[in-house]
Amino acid sequence: MRIIYILCALLVSFSSCQEKAATTIVLQNPINKERVDESFKLSRAELKAASESLVPVVKKLDGTYVPCQVDDIDRDGVWDELAFVYTLKGEEKVELMVEWVSVSDYPVFERRTNIRYGKMTSPGHVEELAFDMHGKHNLPRSVNYPYQMDGPAWENDKIAFRHYFDGRNCRDLFGKRISEMVLDTVGIRADGYPDNTYQVLREWGCDILSAANSFGLGGLALQLPDTLVRMGVESKDTVDIIDSSHFEIITEGPVRSMFRLDFIGWDVLGTKIDVHETVTIWAGKQGHEEDIRISPLPENAVLVTGIVANNNTKEPVEKQYDGKWISMITHDKQTVNKDYELGMALLIPQEQLIETFHTPDTGSGILKTWCAKLKPGEKGYHYQVYAGWELGVDSFSEREDFIRLIDTYADHLNHPVIITIK
Repeated sequence: MRIIYILCALLVSFSSCQEKAATTIVLQNPINKERVDESFKLSRAELKAASESLVPVVKKLDGTYVPCQVDDIDRDGVWDELAFVYTLKGEEKVELMVEWVSVSDYPVFERRTNIRYGKMTSPGHVEELAFDMHGKHNLPRSVNYPYQMDGPAWENDKIAFRHYFDGRNCRDLFGKRISEMVLDTVGIRADGYPDNTYQVLREWGCDILSAANSFGLGGLALQLPDTLVRMGVESKDTVDIIDSSHFEIITEGPVRSMFRLDFIGWDVLGTKIDVHETVTIWAGKQGHEEDIRISPLPENAVLVTGIVANNNTKEPVEKQYDGKWISMITHDKQTVNKDYELGMALLIPQEQLIETFHTPDTGSGILKTWCAKLKPGEKGYHYQVYAGWELGVDSFSEREDFIRLIDTYADHLNHPVIITIK
């Protein structure tokens, strides 16, 4: 009997010795509040994947599909996670089925997230790239500027963001008036050249944030004892302070899209720092998630993020939620021409927030920005970035409505859905 047991443990290909692949997922909402488009990710191990050729899809008990996707996070050719979104009523407990299907039979779901990195690879031809990089020298500027929207842009059915990949590394914001994915065609003239075509209000929306001399919404800097150093250069500069910058799409799907930014050799007063940033956007959320790993910092240096506040006239709101999360919230006419109300917020784990502070209104460097000093957790830095526009898919013209939204997101984080896999 001992020999049989050992053989069973080693020869896991025998069906009699394998763990049975998951067939059921039970979700239980612990709070009496509806959770619209709650996001879920389950690992290959949690689902006990038993076959290399089959992938999981989620169904309701009536046989209808739940929007989902499988993602190869580490890019080794084998899927790592099942991602899906599901709406739960207050205190609802629901049972979902897991069906194992071939990749060719995977259902097609409505596209609710998107990443667009467009770059002009020949005159008048913008190509979508899944990977790109640039070095320290010869940063592109006015003549034949190659980037469709200054760099990677990402969206869901609620909101959209972009990162200035040309060395500036600022974070900007698009307001969306429709839920369809629109960024594939934004920022290209009729002759095929990249151009700023998005600051005029159109049917889909427009570029709305007045970023001014800041790092925008959720950008990065380092606080040293006597100076705040942005992770980026100015628009006039053609030589970077970073040796090489890299962009790569991790996954792009109907309910979740992810990409990575790697900044190698950021020169901070003679110390070289590497920053590895992963951005995740889920369907149905008014924002995205940030996960950051960074090499050792100079002595007395602290990583900083924050919210541009150059047009603000109202007091910002800082709230604490059950000792677990801190929100930084603004709601003001922070749009390009001060035309519309715009809410912006960060949700930061309380254990990772050192303190908040405001940069000066005048002078040089990063101005008129509400900042947060961060310390890393066990897996690096994590925070969430949100925005809500007065003319958006969901209107946030009222300050109280936007604050209530951020309160809701924090409440969901503090009371995660209970998941049972069978």
